[in-house]
Amino acid sequence: RSQAFERGWNAFAANDTERRTGLQAAYITNNEHPLGSKDQLDFANGSEEYHAIHKQYHPKYRSILYERNYYDIFMFDLEGNLIYSVYKELDYATNFAVNGTGQWKNSGLGEAFEGALANPDVITVIDWKPYGPSSGALASFLSTGIKKHGELVGVFCTQLPPDARPKDAAEWLRTQKASISTQAADAVLPDAMEAFQQAWNSFAANDAQRQSGLQAAYVTNNEYPIGEKDGLDFANGSEEYHAVHKMYHPKYRSILYDQNYYDIFMFDLTGNLVYSVYKELDYATNFAIGGTGQWKDSGLGEAFEGALANPDVITVIDWKPYGPSNGALASFLSTGIKKNGILIGVFCTQMPPEARLTQILDLSDVERENTALLASVHKLRLRYTSHAKFNGIALAPDSVTFARSQLLTTQEIMKEALFAILDVKRAYYLDAVRKSERTFEDVHNGLVWGDAVSGLPALSNICTLHSMLKVGEELRDLQKNLKFLRDTQAIAVSRELLAELALGGKRLEHAAEDAAHFFRIDDGVDPAAEVAKHRSYTATEAADPELADVILAFKQGWDSFASTDAERLAGLQAAYITNNEHPLGSKDQLDFAPGSEEYHAIHKQYHPKYRGILYDRNYYDIFILDLEGNLI
Repeated sequence: RSQAFERGWNAFAANDTERRTGLQAAYITNNEHPLGSKDQLDFANGSEEYHAIHKQYHPKYRSILYERNYYDIFMFDLEGNLIYSVYKELDYATNFAVNGTGQWKNSGLGEAFEGALANPDVITVIDWKPYGPSSGALASFLSTGIKKHGELVGVFCTQLPPDARPKDAAEWLRTQKASISTQAADAVLPDAMEAFQQAWNSFAANDAQRQSGLQAAYVTNNEYPIGEKDGLDFANGSEEYHAVHKMYHPKYRSILYDQNYYDIFMFDLTGNLVYSVYKELDYATNFAIGGTGQWKDSGLGEAFEGALANPDVITVIDWKPYGPSNGALASFLSTGIKKNGILIGVFCTQMPPEARLTQILDLSDVERENTALLASVHKLRLRYTSHAKFNGIALAPDSVTFARSQLLTTQEIMKEALFAILDVKRAYYLDAVRKSERTFEDVHNGLVWGDAVSGLPALSNICTLHSMLKVGEELRDLQKNLKFLRDTQAIAVSRELLAELALGGKRLEHAAEDAAHFFRIDDGVDPAAEVAKHRSYTATEAADPELADVILAFKQGWDSFASTDAERLAGLQAAYITNNEHPLGSKDQLDFAPGSEEYHAIHKQYHPKYRGILYDRNYYDIFILDLEGNLI
């Protein structure tokens, strides 16, 4: 089979360059299947012998890949040409000989090829390291020689699946520290730092103008979508900064991909973030502890200050929520940048989400840990319930707590699915969706069938059981669309699927809410008392003498905002949702939007009051409508 592919390769074109461009066009560029599914093409159109050979053997090796759960399968000729692969990533049809000019020759796959060439009768194992063609993800390879009649004719190699990687956090951290040390020692880094600092200073008269100008150039007016702003090599304009960005950005973007960082940052000594690869909301802001930057107290601010105080070591900032990354947990590594022994800036990397790992123990250790943990949890539950009983505190039963938690899990699923649809760290959020789904299913099964560890009894009440059956139906319907999302490239996701996911998530949320209501009834909580309490709350708010003035003010602001309801809808949603810098779920943090319209002044006056009432009463939301039904 290897010889057949080699024969097809040699006959395809006159030289390796033409073979590479022709085969990549046939099996990648012109392949109608989306990225990540290029393996679905059994053969490309054309009279070349290669396509007939691919048609003959590809289904077999694709099937082996699926059955063995490999990430990919490769065949090389003896010159290092990758003459066949299953998945057709960017390495396909390139050369991996160590003395050649192939782009990936020094990668783990290049080492695997050379290892099998040198020792064809053994299995060469290449340990986990970032691999560019797989979007910089960690990859490990196994390779061996292919022989016919005792003569070496090629190399066979497999790429292990990500879940085969031992998860050792300490080793990962050592790797990341070594990596940032390597980058800091690069002779280019001080020159890049000096160039960015000089360009920053010359861009505008002050930091506020630099921030607004650079964020406009590289974020707001950047035609690439959110999560892909790094695709812009340089912005338009005669300013020196754009020429400097054009010179150095491709290098550090490549390092980010190769090392699988989440982001890379450069700071000047006053805390200005003069460069980053991904251009999130932190770009061009200030992180000095004594300054006024929005994110100065974040983990990245700590990383900057740590490197400033100890520039000759690697400062490690542990995982904590980071606002510019949509509130996701983030960890940072930082160190000083020196030129001729003088500190001139700070270099920092943001670690990828998969770096947040725990070290795997052997099974006996895991069993002992689990037993001790469950015993501790049981003691803790007894302590709290005993304390509550002694003090006359009525605790909600566990079933109610778990049923309520399903609402939060549903919201997590929908948030993670949305980020995946938007192609924001797609692989990470697709994995997060799977985990949230499993959490929902585990809790659902525990609520229905009972769970001894959690102390949940099996369901017996018919009404509650019926409501849980409805939850199960809605979950299965939602999972069909989530599976389609996982199997579909983000750019191919249709508006119809997005609408179906949103509707399915809302239906599941309503079903889970109904179920939580029935659990409360079953467990002795009086829903009528809850309704009466909130009726009292609403009556109190409605009796507020200021409320009529508030409604009239918002109505006046609404009417004067634009000439038609459609224009008011579009304008206000843009001002308070689309252009609101706060993340989804926190849009209420904006007291007022910029603009001279009267509506914004009214919002500034009254919004803090009603947001405070919402928090105090634990409402989900508060609404004011005019008599025409407009949600003003």
